[in-house]
Amino acid sequence: MKQVVHVTKSKVVTLKIPSWVGEEKVMGDVKRLLEEKYGVISIESLREKFKVADLREDIAVDEREILALREAEKKRLRT
Repeated sequence: MKQVVHVTKSKVVTLKIPSWVGEEKVMGDVKRLLEEKYGVISIESLREKFKVADLREDIAVDEREILALREAEKKRLRT
């Protein structure tokens, strides 16, 4: 099965919003429209949905442990 990847450039839309309409309300409505109608989800929406507050940039990884797990998996697959 051949996978087709289609990449497009983002488009910029400019809206004039009356002063009595809150900017946050409009942005929320636009994000919701993009999510529901077109399946486009912003990273902010994902963080809100899954309640991700703090992101960790440095996660310690023990390379010896990973290599040991790989070796154990190779042995398991051989038998």
